[in-house]
Amino acid sequence: MRAVEVMLGLLVLLLPLAPSAAVAPPERATAEESAALAAQIRALVVELLPDPLYADDKKWNLQKKGPRGKLRNDGRWMKLRITSKSLDRTMRLTVDDMVKERSRKAFTINLAFDAQVDLERQTWNTGVRLYSGSTRARMRVKLALACELVTRVEKSESWLPDMIVRMRVLSSSFGYDNVVVEHTAGVGGDAAKVMGEVMLGIVKQAKPSLERNLIEKANAAVVKAGDTKDIRVSLADWLNGKPAKK
Repeated sequence: MRAVEVMLGLLVLLLPLAPSAAVAPPERATAEESAALAAQIRALVVELLPDPLYADDKKWNLQKKGPRGKLRNDGRWMKLRITSKSLDRTMRLTVDDMVKERSRKAFTINLAFDAQVDLERQTWNTGVRLYSGSTRARMRVKLALACELVTRVEKSESWLPDMIVRMRVLSSSFGYDNVVVEHTAGVGGDAAKVMGEVMLGIVKQAKPSLERNLIEKANAAVVKAGDTKDIRVSLADWLNGKPAKK
């Protein structure tokens, strides 16, 4: 699994975290250390973020019974879909404010990427479609994750100890900006402007669900597809090319 391979790649960064007898004061990580960790985490985030980021079609395919009991399309239909745009190309991920403290690292992951919003709407009246239109917009999604990475060393059956690695998200914040309505099909002029404003309102309503979804997936990426799981790395096995144990 790619995620496990990436975690093994982190070992080069983690080995300096092994506990020592002397208690050293906290120190700031170098720019090179932060960039190396960011590159490893970015690979996981790109792999694990969902596509679409958010989808809602609960108000689509609405029907009601006509006079003779036959179901007919009816009501105001709406379908919303938010997708990433060229995630591997547009994502910017940095590791900031990294502090190293004995066997613990604390840091903040800041990531941002382009997303596309597609809204489709239809109006039906007892089987007759009165209106059909769609609106497309783009925006910049931003997510900040306060994280910690902890390691400890335990005795093993071999002459080399096992290293236990745990990475988790402590808190998070979500937002978006640079929302631009690009296109509205089916209407023009003032009506298109109104549709654009309607889309912005719907995106705001969807924000809590989108936030939960993104944070859940980003958290899974950071902790290697599992919430606060310990990863046991046998240094002897690792030197022999064997995988880590969850």
